[in-house]
Amino acid sequence: MRWFLFILPLLFVQCNKPVEQTPTSSRTLLAIFAHPDDEATVSPVLAKYAAEGVTVYLAIATDGRYGVTDHAKIPAGDSLAAVRIEEAKCAAEKLGIEPPILFGLHDQLKMGEGMRPLNDQLTTMRSKIEEWFTSLKPDVVITWGASGWTGHHDHRLVSTVVTEVFQTQKWDKPVQLYYSAIPSGNLPANSPMQLATVDSSFLPIKISVSDADYATALASWHCHKSQYTPETIEGMHQLLKASLKGTAYFMPVAVSTVEKNSLF
Repeated sequence: MRWFLFILPLLFVQCNKPVEQTPTSSRTLLAIFAHPDDEATVSPVLAKYAAEGVTVYLAIATDGRYGVTDHAKIPAGDSLAAVRIEEAKCAAEKLGIEPPILFGLHDQLKMGEGMRPLNDQLTTMRSKIEEWFTSLKPDVVITWGASGWTGHHDHRLVSTVVTEVFQTQKWDKPVQLYYSAIPSGNLPANSPMQLATVDSSFLPIKISVSDADYATALASWHCHKSQYTPETIEGMHQLLKASLKGTAYFMPVAVSTVEKNSLF
């Protein structure tokens, strides 16, 4: 996807004195998104935790073969997918995280070919996510919420399948799933894209990010040359500096052990 559509900096807004986390050594974070460059929604957070010693993995579900741009002039298909794989590797290196985990699914999940190909892609995605949950044993998993930020069907489906796998069992190692989100009311009035937002009452997780984290994130965005011109990247960075107030918001997927005999 072309990230000017996602207004990636808008994930972050000001908050009041978040509770600091405990030391991060020997911890693992797994971020799962749909396309190469989707990590930009949380890249300052990935950079932050990587710098603090957390082992950070980025899983990318699809190959991004349809992310055609006028400036790059790379046709849709295998050639663009190959370029975007290299861009994802570059971005991971710049962020200081592990090399990307590539599921290799088809951009748009073969939705245009009918239900059977789509379901086959979703089945493979489910198996891949379960495999990496099992092998990595992450402490934290990050993805989008139900809206996928933009409403893109690949984003929504990745969110759904990640959540499905998370809820299939009680994992050997406790894992917490978080959705990145934009608090309602924080989109600038002149935002060129109206993204889905979440009321702040659902966003108790407030992560402080620094100028250094933003700078690392910016360097990683420059890897995605097939998707952005330098001018577009600079515009996103300026929007970032104007809109972000040093905090990222997340919604936890609640897990309660309290049994009740009523829905009310």
